[in-house]
Amino acid sequence: MAQDFDFTPYKIGIPLVDADHLSLFNEVFKLRTAIDENQPAENMTESIHFLYQYVSSHFAREEQLMKEKGYPKFAEHKAIHHHLKKVVYAVRKIFEEDPDKIDREKLNDFLQNWLIDHIMNVDKHIEPYVNGPYGQGIMAQQETLDESINDDVELVEVRVMVPKSQAEVIKRCAYILQNSTPEANDLEELAISAAGMTKEEAEELAASVLVGG
Repeated sequence: MAQDFDFTPYKIGIPLVDADHLSLFNEVFKLRTAIDENQPAENMTESIHFLYQYVSSHFAREEQLMKEKGYPKFAEHKAIHHHLKKVVYAVRKIFEEDPDKIDREKLNDFLQNWLIDHIMNVDKHIEPYVNGPYGQGIMAQQETLDESINDDVELVEVRVMVPKSQAEVIKRCAYILQNSTPEANDLEELAISAAGMTKEEAEELAASVLVGG
């Protein structure tokens, strides 16, 4: 980490979360060094892999805390996490297939903006609910109609062939997606993790950090 960097202003007061944030800062500084020194792409592989693991493990810990403490903006916060996860998954896919497509400066800017904006403007609001007297019974008020049922979604018919024993699983998944329940994002992340994303999907999600993007 840069010797003159002071992490104190970025602490939100939750030790577990602060420790995760500090590890992310360290990795971003490593990436910055690799960019400044024009190191080969393979020297960035560890940082890209770290980011991929980070968005899964750290976000899961944050979301568990928010859920346990009844954070009233849990659904909104989780949606932000969901988007960031997909972008990082996309960056990792593109980097593994063709690292020269990634604009290093744009990637560094994305990560630094994410750190500053997300930590200072989003994560800091969790602290009173984790360390304070808030949260009991609030979660029950959280699922509003627009979060659980969405009548405005354009539906398409999809036909698939699956083993007969798994037909009910597909029906349950279809219900979740059709009604845009809070679990829809979880289902999408599971699908991406298990089956990956297409090149086109990845390039669209990571467009802001691609060369020429």
